[in-house]
Amino acid sequence: MNIRLTWSLASTTVASLLVFGFALPVSAETSLALTASNVIAFANADRVALGAQPLIEDTVLNKAAQAKADDMATKGYFAHVDPSGNAPWVWFKKAGYAYRRAGENLGLNFTDAQSLEQAWMDSPTHRANIVKGAYTRMGIGIARGTYQGKPATFVVQFFATPYTAKVAAR
Repeated sequence: MNIRLTWSLASTTVASLLVFGFALPVSAETSLALTASNVIAFANADRVALGAQPLIEDTVLNKAAQAKADDMATKGYFAHVDPSGNAPWVWFKKAGYAYRRAGENLGLNFTDAQSLEQAWMDSPTHRANIVKGAYTRMGIGIARGTYQGKPATFVVQFFATPYTAKVAAR
């Protein structure tokens, strides 16, 4: 039986909204695969269903999220704060990402994007990150490693409003 854990963390700063379209995966097989594009598609589908604008996939946030996922997989931890005491925002800084607002969701041992998204939506703190209208960008990292002596899949979902974006009221 796989362990399924998720965590959420968000910060509060000034917000911005941009409007862009997105498309959901077409086939059932691809929509279930645990890929960055599918995680983003499911999050955006939930956002739109709840009246929020879809998020834009951000390549720099993908890089930051992948670095955090790789770090957890390599070091065998599952937490917002790494074993050295660094908060999630260190990964943004290492990737050179300036933000006004940022959040993080984590997932462990999910095998498909749909069940991961459902678990996040069933958790009030994760759901808040996913549907927060203040966020305009999202990045995903997925890595395989070991957690508590067993093979594990780590997922990092970063949210942000870039520092350079125009600020809008909440």
